[in-house]
Amino acid sequence: MRKIAYLLILLSSLAVFVFVGKNKLAAFYYNRGDGYYEKHLYKEAVNCFNKSLKLNPSVSVVYYGLGNGYAQQKMEDAAIEEYKKALQLDRRFVLAYEALTESYIRRKLYQEALDMLKEAGVFLPGNMKIQDLMDYASFEYMGYLLNTGIDAFSSGEKARAYELLNKALQVNPDFIFARYMLADFYYIDRRYEPAIALADEIILRDSGFFLAYRLLGDIYFREGIFDKAVSAYRRALAINKNEPAVANNLGLVLMNLENYKEAVHYLEEALRLDPGNVNFRYSLASVYRDEGRLKEAVLEYKNVINAQPDYPNVHNDLGDIYTQEARPEEALIEYRKEIDFCLNKLSADPDNPFVLNDIAHAYNGAGEYGKAVEFVNKALIIRPGFREAYLTLAAIQRKLGNQTETLAALGEAKRLSKGGQLFIDRAVFETKALKLPIKKRIKSYPKNQ
Repeated sequence: MRKIAYLLILLSSLAVFVFVGKNKLAAFYYNRGDGYYEKHLYKEAVNCFNKSLKLNPSVSVVYYGLGNGYAQQKMEDAAIEEYKKALQLDRRFVLAYEALTESYIRRKLYQEALDMLKEAGVFLPGNMKIQDLMDYASFEYMGYLLNTGIDAFSSGEKARAYELLNKALQVNPDFIFARYMLADFYYIDRRYEPAIALADEIILRDSGFFLAYRLLGDIYFREGIFDKAVSAYRRALAINKNEPAVANNLGLVLMNLENYKEAVHYLEEALRLDPGNVNFRYSLASVYRDEGRLKEAVLEYKNVINAQPDYPNVHNDLGDIYTQEARPEEALIEYRKEIDFCLNKLSADPDNPFVLNDIAHAYNGAGEYGKAVEFVNKALIIRPGFREAYLTLAAIQRKLGNQTETLAALGEAKRLSKGGQLFIDRAVFETKALKLPIKKRIKSYPKNQ
């Protein structure tokens, strides 16, 4: 009996020795692996961590170290599995949650990261690090959804783009920029009602969100609701007075309302903020022209030409001013330049309705009415609801002395107007008041086709 008892004690001691020895050896391999990791010797570190786990597979920090070793070698799937094992052993291991979050984000597994961190909140309630990780993962997810949505929209995958932006709002309903981007998609898609609703909602959430006011201004401008456009642009500029595009657009809206003095103020401010913008300079020149400040208009139109000789319609504008000033030779030179530029553009894009309309205007100014009608008719075939083409057609018929055709074209232009039609009403009045001489009639494209 004494021998048996001795043997049992010996075996028990041996077992304790082996267990303690294995743990010491496991710790030795872990420490060596940690040393390799610090020296950026990641393969050697992984080898040591694996040896440690074979000796003692119940230490969460070793799985965490092994996950880090895999992550440094771009072996994200393997890293994720090791971090998960570390968390199975210790559900309060904050560093493992942080590392796993990073791995998920690198793999674009954003929803998995958020689900994991939500579960972490159960084991670590009120932990600020977990909350910071939630915010970080949510922000990264938002960025991914927005960028992917923009790419999808740009490539014509509109349904997917809307799906991604709506997903972003599900993930974080308070992320205002996602709401704005969705509204902007609707605007580009000419779906104005949902765009306006979203912009109004953004303003309710954040009354200082500049982009929402600018978007509302753009929508109302495009729709011809000029009073609302003015209000929206003014509020945008009250938030950010150094935004030249908004100042320019406000000036153009005021021009449509024939408030030229105030329009000039905003257009001059836009050009002051962005002096190299040829579009802003053209806008200012056009308002100078409409206000009757013809010398200043000519100067700015020439500045536009110096910056971009083939700027659309600018030679027509100069030709019209010279015609108004009874300078026919100079006017003809400008119309001929516009014709040359338009013919060059049409050689590459023969069905561009805007260029077709510009060349029709130029031929009308040059007195070649047959060609003018030919080109404006083609523009209307390609783009039947083209208001500016009907205005050009009215100008041609007016020069031809065709009162009925002039009034018909002006009527169509007015019907297609969404605002800013006072000048059309004046043109109708003047046409009716004048007894135009009847010249050779040239057939125009029917307005109902």
